[in-house]
Amino acid sequence: MKPQFALLLLSTLTLAGCGGTTPTSSVLSGSESSAAHSSLDWSNPYKGIANETVTLNVWAGETQDSVDFVRQIAADFKVANPQSNYDIKIKPVSESSVSGDWANDPSNAADFAIAADDQIPAMISSNYIQNLGPLSAKVIPGLKDNLIARNSADSITAVTANNDLYGFPISASNGYILYYNSNFIKEEDTTSFDKLLSAIHAASERDGKNYTFGFPYNSGWYLDGWFRPAGFTVYGEAGKSTVECNWNTTVKDGDGVDVAGVDVASSLVKLAHGQHEKHWMSAKQEMIMTQIDNGTSNQVIATINGTWNYRRIKAAWGDAAAATTLPSYHVDSINKDYGMQSVKGFKVGVINRARKEVKEAAKFAEFLSNYQSQVYRFEALSEAPTNVESAKICDFNTNPAVKAIDAQWKKGSFVEKVNESFWNPSNGLSVQLCNGDSGSASFITSGKGTADIVLNKEAIQATLDACVASLSGTSAN
Repeated sequence: MKPQFALLLLSTLTLAGCGGTTPTSSVLSGSESSAAHSSLDWSNPYKGIANETVTLNVWAGETQDSVDFVRQIAADFKVANPQSNYDIKIKPVSESSVSGDWANDPSNAADFAIAADDQIPAMISSNYIQNLGPLSAKVIPGLKDNLIARNSADSITAVTANNDLYGFPISASNGYILYYNSNFIKEEDTTSFDKLLSAIHAASERDGKNYTFGFPYNSGWYLDGWFRPAGFTVYGEAGKSTVECNWNTTVKDGDGVDVAGVDVASSLVKLAHGQHEKHWMSAKQEMIMTQIDNGTSNQVIATINGTWNYRRIKAAWGDAAAATTLPSYHVDSINKDYGMQSVKGFKVGVINRARKEVKEAAKFAEFLSNYQSQVYRFEALSEAPTNVESAKICDFNTNPAVKAIDAQWKKGSFVEKVNESFWNPSNGLSVQLCNGDSGSASFITSGKGTADIVLNKEAIQATLDACVASLSGTSAN
C-alpha cells in the first residue's frame, strides 16, 4: 500500500504547491480532504535567488521504521515544493530523550524534532522550542487555528502550555498495552497478572522451558500506570524543579476505598518475587525486545510495550502476535483488584526557536503532521492519527496494537503532566521495587520465590518516602 499512498501524497501536495495560496477559509476552518488538504501557502521565501539551499536538521525518532518514514516524507516534501532546494538531514534520536539530547548540545540541536509530548515542559522551561502563537500571528497566518481545528482536543492539550501551542500533534498512540504470544497464552489469561503468570508457568512446564513476562522496570512512565488506577497522582509543573507525588500516602480510590501506596507498591514486589518469580523478567525494554527477537529457551512470550514495537513483535511471533489491554493486579490488604492504566500520550513535532530556518521548519512540520502524512504514519508505524479526519479512514481493526491502545485509553488511561525532575527518582524506584531491594534493606522478609512470600513493608515504605522526598525537594527524615 505504501507506493500507492506515496503517489497520492505526491500528486495532491504537488497540486497544492503549484496552485498557489490555499483559501483563507480552509486555513481557518481546518477543512481537509484526501484530494486537497494543504493548509498553508507553500511559496518559497528564496524564490528567485539562484542556488539557494535551505538546510533542515531533523530528529526522526530512534527506530529504523521512524527514520524511513521521515525520509519518505522529506522526499515528498521536496517534490511538493519544486521551487525550493531543501537539504534535509535526518538523524535517529529517541522521542523520549529529545529534551536531554537537546540540552547536551543546544548548538547542534535539530531545526525540527519528533518528541513524546512529555518532553515539552522541559524544553519550554529551557526556552528551546518555538511558541506557535507568535509564529502564527506574524509569519504563517492561520497556523495555530488550523492545528486546533484539525486535531483531537487531547492532542492539543498535550502541546499547550500557558494558553499557547508549542508543538504539532503527529500521532495518538504514545502509551502502552500488553503483547502476548497466542501460541502459549489464551486471551482469557491476560486479564490479570496472576492469571498471566500462571499461564506462562503452565506453558513452561508443558514445554520444559522457562518462558517469561518482560516488564520494562527502569521507567517511572510505566510505574505511574501502576499507581494511577488506585487513585495516586503525580504532577510536575513546567519550569519547576519539584514534583507533587502522593505515592507514599493513603488515598481514596474511585470507589471511596482507602488504599495505601505501600500496599500498591507491595503488589508489584510480590508479583516480581513471588511464586512465579522465574517467569517475571525485569529488564530494560530493549533487552526484552532482544529476547523476543532471539526466541531463546528463556523466550519472552508476553510484555508491556507500545505500538511503536508492534512490527518488530509481529516479525518475531508471526500470526501469534496478539495485543490487548493491560492486566489487573491485586492489593492484598483491601482484597481488591486494579487494572493497570496507560499514559495517554502523543508524538509531537517541535521547532527550534534559535535557528534561522524557523519558518521553513514549521512548513515541514505542517507537512509531516497533515492529513495524508498521518494516514501514512498509521500504515507505516502503527500509530493512530491525532488528525480527526485521518482517524475516520484508518481502520484500527486492521492493526491489533492500535486497536488495543484505543481500547486501553477508553478502559483506563491518564494524561501525564510532569517535568524533568520526575524521571530519575521514579525510574530508580521502579528498579528498586522490581529488584526487591532498596540497596540498604531487602523488601522480602521470607518466602522469596514461593506463594508464601512475606514482604518487609517498612522497608518499602521507607523507599517510597525517599522517592517522594527527592521529587518534592524535601528530606525524608
